[in-house]
Amino acid sequence: MRKKFIHFAIFTIITLTFILSVPNYHDVAGEEVNNPVEVYAVLFDQFPQEINGTIMCSAIEMHDTLLSLGWSAGNISIFLGEENMTKNIFLEQLNYLEEKVDENDLVFIYLSAHGHTYCRDVLDFNSWFQLLFNRIGTDNKIFLMETCYSGEFVELFFHRSFAMSSVAKNEFALLYTSEDNDTWMLSEPEFIGGISSHFWAKTMADINADSSGNGVVSLEEMYEYSLPDIRQCYNETFEIYPELADYASSVAGSTENYPHPKVMNNLPYEVTLNATDFILNNQDYLWEEDLEGPTIDIQDIILFTESDEVIEIIFVVSDRSDFDYYCYVNSVLEKWGSHEATGENSWSFKYKLTVNPDSEYNVSLSVFDVWGNSNLKSTLVKCDSETEIVSFDYRFSVIAFLVVSITILLQIAKKRKD
Repeated sequence: MRKKFIHFAIFTIITLTFILSVPNYHDVAGEEVNNPVEVYAVLFDQFPQEINGTIMCSAIEMHDTLLSLGWSAGNISIFLGEENMTKNIFLEQLNYLEEKVDENDLVFIYLSAHGHTYCRDVLDFNSWFQLLFNRIGTDNKIFLMETCYSGEFVELFFHRSFAMSSVAKNEFALLYTSEDNDTWMLSEPEFIGGISSHFWAKTMADINADSSGNGVVSLEEMYEYSLPDIRQCYNETFEIYPELADYASSVAGSTENYPHPKVMNNLPYEVTLNATDFILNNQDYLWEEDLEGPTIDIQDIILFTESDEVIEIIFVVSDRSDFDYYCYVNSVLEKWGSHEATGENSWSFKYKLTVNPDSEYNVSLSVFDVWGNSNLKSTLVKCDSETEIVSFDYRFSVIAFLVVSITILLQIAKKRKD
């Protein structure tokens, strides 16, 4: 009996030790298990081409690059040809993303199409797309657009997202077709599709573009690294086809450093299309809700003298996002405008105020950035009459002292006489 009891005790201890040694996944990572990180891509391309039985275009090149960066093929939707790019299809995809996506997910939408005849005229793109895009429930929304005049569409992405155009709003975009392969003269190996899209897809997976050395190519790094190659390709194309150079110059005014893509990055961190890194290091891609807004520095009180007619009031402003500013004098709006993000630097807002010694002025600067943050700082501007007041008080004191002294001396003299 004693041996059985000892064996039972040993078995119980071993069993308890094993149970306690097993991690409690529900407690430790329950939130991640219940809400896994997902990445979703929707790729639209108006210009698919069949070459030797194989469909090729920029969207397919993007698709292949995403797969190499850890994306699941099941989470990449691709729509090729204008018949598969109607407004209803766009709406269906945006509604699906709005339903499926939450704050820890990544969304990537790519579009290659005609800018004027399709995005403007057929889709009426600017009247609805950005609004629905902003409703998708994550800050990690990426939109890349390869169209003529794409800068005009991208510049309307003000909310938390990363958006980039292939060209400026007054420039046209170039793509290569299978017909160009017969007379290929570019230094870049043959490719099918848009010039910018080709180098974007190529750079995403090129670790040489990782200037920060963190092992991941961010979209900002992709932009910086790919732009020289894009411009070289355009320049070679203009040399091969001078008629294109003439047309580009007539539309944009110049072909120097062509093109000039537009980037709208409204995120406080560098986002990437590397799905593996995004999933493993998801905490690095979450918005900080307590992120500070614009900072404004100004003196509490600014003094002027009676000889001053106009004084310059300086507010020092810094913010990591583009912002709007409004300057008020005694609650009346006097000056307003917009300014680009200053980052760690600062920007001096200067306001010249006409002053009157008999008046005081409350001057305020209100700043609102594209992240929804705001700040307000005020200063009181008044005449500095302290010197004159001190001087008057001093003279008055001296006179009073003399009067009192003389009065006392007269009283003493009168008593002696009596």
